[in-house]
Amino acid sequence: MENLTQMIMLSDAALTYYAIDFVILLGFMAALRLVSSAIAGISLQELLAQHDNFSAGIALAGAIIAVAILMMGVVAGDAGTTYVEEITLMVSYGISAMIFMGLTRKIFDKIGLRQISIHAEIMQGNVAAGVVDAFNLIATAIIIRAAMTWVDGSTFIGLAVVVGIFLISQVILLLATLYRTTVFNRRHKNTNKSLQGEIKSNNIALAIRFSGHRLGVALAITATSGIVVYDSSLLIYSVLAWVIMAVVIFISQTILSIILRHILLPKVNIAEEVGEQANVAIGSIEAAIYIGIGFTFVGLFA
Repeated sequence: MENLTQMIMLSDAALTYYAIDFVILLGFMAALRLVSSAIAGISLQELLAQHDNFSAGIALAGAIIAVAILMMGVVAGDAGTTYVEEITLMVSYGISAMIFMGLTRKIFDKIGLRQISIHAEIMQGNVAAGVVDAFNLIATAIIIRAAMTWVDGSTFIGLAVVVGIFLISQVILLLATLYRTTVFNRRHKNTNKSLQGEIKSNNIALAIRFSGHRLGVALAITATSGIVVYDSSLLIYSVLAWVIMAVVIFISQTILSIILRHILLPKVNIAEEVGEQANVAIGSIEAAIYIGIGFTFVGLFA
């Protein structure tokens, strides 16, 4: 029995810290209800149960997953030296996580897809808009969570680095959006269709493929944290190296995904199947390819 207990790496002191973290984590996740209701201007019960707004449900589900992922990054850091310090750090990182979610939504809506209002489309029940919103939150959360675990120790300096990486990640995700938009518009120039117009038209197949690419990019970028060394004494160089490797991995992930797509979907007219016929099967397979390549980078380097 003694040998068995030696295998369990928990102490009474550690359990107290875990309890603090768990309560704070649940508190931030529960706060999503109030935040979502305030943003929607209507209670969630009325929006989801009475109006049966599937799009809003998908968006909220994405937000819950995103916050859970972010809080994983928060609790992964070193414990504070005192209970007060632990609570302060947890609450600070948790508030920052909520702010990140709000900012990434604004950036995505106002800059990434500025020709349409994702929020307005979600309120109207546009499932495609709900999908892209949910996956945008999850993609950002994955990158920030990796940044939180990359930073050595839960400190306020580390929090500043995480904020910087958040801003950099938004630029990379905007580049991914620009790439997908350019490719789609070029493929459909004869039909005058646009990627944002198709999302507004509730093309779920396109939304899945578009979101899969962004999620795959986010997963691949997390591998940067396993390649670049975090050194607080050489902070600028560490962050600069992170940025360079993140961009290199983003480009590599996209190229490898294109190659794998041609192998798995030979002689399939992707533009027609997804853009014209809204073929969810093809859109899902292509999304899975992007995500699969992303996981490959995670497995190799992270």
